[in-house]
Amino acid sequence: MKIENNKKSAALLAVLLLILLSAPGSLLAQSSEIDMGDRFQIFKDASYVTFETSFAGFPLIRGSISAYQANIFYDPDHVDRSSATIRFGSESISTAHPRRDEELHGSAFFDTAKFPGIWFQSTKATPTSDGLDLTGYLNIKDITKEVTLHISKPNVMRKAMGGRDMLMAKGKLSFKRSDFGMGNGSSYGSIQMLGDDINIEFSLVGMNYTIDYLQAMYIGKTAAGLDNPVGVIYNETKTNGFDSGQKKLMSLAGNPDYKQTNWSSVVANIGWILMVDGYGKEAVKFFEFGLKQNPAHTTSLLRLGDAYVIAGDFDKALKHYQKEYSLPARVRFTHLPEMIRLLSGKFALTNMK
Repeated sequence: MKIENNKKSAALLAVLLLILLSAPGSLLAQSSEIDMGDRFQIFKDASYVTFETSFAGFPLIRGSISAYQANIFYDPDHVDRSSATIRFGSESISTAHPRRDEELHGSAFFDTAKFPGIWFQSTKATPTSDGLDLTGYLNIKDITKEVTLHISKPNVMRKAMGGRDMLMAKGKLSFKRSDFGMGNGSSYGSIQMLGDDINIEFSLVGMNYTIDYLQAMYIGKTAAGLDNPVGVIYNETKTNGFDSGQKKLMSLAGNPDYKQTNWSSVVANIGWILMVDGYGKEAVKFFEFGLKQNPAHTTSLLRLGDAYVIAGDFDKALKHYQKEYSLPARVRFTHLPEMIRLLSGKFALTNMK
């Protein structure tokens, strides 16, 4: 969601630089990295995560992880600015062996009831001959260790799927189970032939929603043959400003033809398309308006921080991301640790769920 259509984009970047220069503990190297057009979230239908470990020296124990989320910043022209936040759902770890999986989910290994999430947060990107290495921290059962995630052959295809940008990448991550206290007290852990090395392999497809995609989605007719209210209000706001767009919203909300409309979702999507198009300040106003009517609307809560960033209000963005962090894991996006890190210069993977 590049801000090139925003007439104040140059000023926004300048403000970003000043804020990150003056913020305590901030990272100057991150100042030019907050480009939402380079942020991708996982398209799970085309991705997979597997793992393996050894038994008696052979990689005989293999499995998969079916629940995972990832937030990746990647620009092929600035590979050194790449970053990733990944959450694996420990409860979804499976070796297709019920008794063994029960052990893995128990307190001796992943303790999934107490620690449902395994997190990786990168801190440094190093270009390699075939991709990049992301050095960062792996958090399992509230134990954090530095590891390196190897990504090979990343590729970005602009407007590849219905107008959406796509990122394709595969990679590996290895760690020792003993570093995270896994196996202690378990019959498996006491078997010396059980390997200590855990190797995760993944192939991920990420997507970023472009303005072309959203315009195609929201400008036109609904299934009922009505003008899509999101597109109508979006165009009105772009042309005549927020006040005029809000009046159009209220007018349509009072129209009996639209009585079945979910207006909380409409307002959130108006904010979304404006935000992606670079109209951050207008997007913020719609999100804030919608949250006054429905304070618990999850989609609006999740997008408001991004809108603050695009609007150039980085102080509010940081405060909102920190507040959003208190939301349950099932509704949070994995962008939170990375956005907090970019804006404040630090973020610890502690007490994560």
